[in-house]
Amino acid sequence: MVEDTMFSGESKNIEYKVSLPDKSEKYMKTIVAFANTQGGKLIVGVDDKTYQIVGVENDVLFQMMDGIANAVSDSCVPQIIPDIEPQTVDGKTVIVVSVEAGKNRPYYLKSKGKDNGTYIRVAGTSRQAFPEKIKELEMEGARISWDELTCVGYPVSEEATEKLCQDIEKFRKKAGMSEHSVKKEQLIN
Repeated sequence: MVEDTMFSGESKNIEYKVSLPDKSEKYMKTIVAFANTQGGKLIVGVDDKTYQIVGVENDVLFQMMDGIANAVSDSCVPQIIPDIEPQTVDGKTVIVVSVEAGKNRPYYLKSKGKDNGTYIRVAGTSRQAFPEKIKELEMEGARISWDELTCVGYPVSEEATEKLCQDIEKFRKKAGMSEHSVKKEQLIN
């Protein structure tokens, strides 16, 4: 990420912390939210109100980085492996925690469980995911789209099947595609 966008304000992919909160859960929500959405960077050492770079003291830098790694490992399920590195900006050192968009969604806080510990990123905030969103994340994690789901218990009449075949034929004709009759057997296939 370009330095200009990294330090120009919080967004869907950027979160600032002037220092690490005493309770890691406060920033673990952000880590989980990044993994459940498009990824992002948690930057420690930047004031989230003024965007002023205050930095992290060098004598606690590596201890803090280890603490972040341990907190992520201990708190998040499935496992999230962030990239944690120091970066010098305007002569001050900040910690940049980069989280990729996860493939094994949903990610959640172990202590709260999937129903209460799943977070998503909305603009510059981390929000608890509603049950519908958790189901959507589960489908993404299983690599299933809504279109592939079987509609169980939904009766299909002969009339509806014929109408669908006619509608497909009309669409093909309107779209300038070759005329081709569509039959029930093709729909089943």
